[in-house]
Amino acid sequence: MSDITPVIKRGFFSSTDLQNKQVQTSLIPKCGLCKLYETCNSPKMKISGKGKRKIFILGEGPGRNEDIQGRPFVGESGQLLQQILSRVGINMREDCWISNSVICWPWKKEKGSRKNRTPTKKEIDYCRPNVIRAIKELKPEIIVLLGKSAVRSLIGWLWKEEVGSISRWVGWQIPSQRLNAWVCPTWHPSHLLHSETEGDDEDSEGQGSEVLKLLFERHLENASQLTSRPYQTIPDFKSMTKRIINDVEASREVKKLMEMNKPLSFDYETNRLKPDHRDARIVCCSVSDGETSVAFPWQGKVVKTMKFFLDSNIPKIGYNALFETRWTKRELRVDVNNWIWDGMLAAHVLDNRKKITGLKFQSFVLLGQESYDDVVKPFFYTEGSNIENRIREVSLDKLLTYCAMDSLLEWKVAEIQMTQLDFSMEL
Repeated sequence: MSDITPVIKRGFFSSTDLQNKQVQTSLIPKCGLCKLYETCNSPKMKISGKGKRKIFILGEGPGRNEDIQGRPFVGESGQLLQQILSRVGINMREDCWISNSVICWPWKKEKGSRKNRTPTKKEIDYCRPNVIRAIKELKPEIIVLLGKSAVRSLIGWLWKEEVGSISRWVGWQIPSQRLNAWVCPTWHPSHLLHSETEGDDEDSEGQGSEVLKLLFERHLENASQLTSRPYQTIPDFKSMTKRIINDVEASREVKKLMEMNKPLSFDYETNRLKPDHRDARIVCCSVSDGETSVAFPWQGKVVKTMKFFLDSNIPKIGYNALFETRWTKRELRVDVNNWIWDGMLAAHVLDNRKKITGLKFQSFVLLGQESYDDVVKPFFYTEGSNIENRIREVSLDKLLTYCAMDSLLEWKVAEIQMTQLDFSMEL
């Protein structure tokens, strides 16, 4: 990792910083709000298992059988899970720690008796501190998330955006930077049992029950084969970025990257989504070689240097390359020469699921990089398809940091995708 000192000077934008108003999740449980503990036999159920292989299994919530026996995963779903884990070489009670996103039985009254139900979003949020605290204390190397509730509980804390359907998460092995653990989501075993009796639903993506079982077993087997933590040293991608205001200095840094004799990624931030408007402008740009990412305002001498770079035979990496291609033709009147990789297209080729091909999502599931656009994102939102956004209201430092992170992560994601598709990045 390069030791890069950011160069920060007074910005040319006329606005003030937007304060990051995001509140970190409290680690104080809110059991008093959900009140599930008041109506079950085994309130605040303790974690089960010895965890010899440092595997933490997180389910959705205790059922009737678990509430009676005071242990998670002793019912039909637990028996199925134990059988499948055994087939892939894992002893559930010896090798794993087992818990749930909600540690008290969530029940519903139906025909005069209590029945199992899925925890509500509020119940999951109230109980999340119990989950996070347990993970921090036990320090697992592998965290298997079973079902929607488990995904909402942990990934909702790491990802900090609406997690959506579980179908976009199953099968990934996420190298969480914050936990330095592999986060491996899959379906809940009860979902497999439900598919057998009632057929597919939206979270099965049309898969038959036997296919689901095979995929479920494969997910667990892949997780079991992870033998160490994701990182010996947790990466700090922001420390690899450099923000330069002076156009001459920025030009010099871009030329240095061009001399590295390796593919380069680049990224624009613009005042509109599309260049088809007389007031459309590129506001800033960044260029990365995967070790360093240089971001700068789009002005002065560095623009001429970028035109030379973009027209050169140096291999180019992008993400949704059509965006940069159109803006380059509008601003510089040249085509981008020698594209070798488009990370968004590669994401489509590797996996055709919905809502997984964006750079932020791919950076999270492939690199464990959590949200880095919290401050700038509100300024990019507009009501129409090509209405001018509020990008010039963002502080220059924060905007350039965001832009630099984009091109760096484009390069890093491309590197992983190329390995997966057996493509060489060598010139």
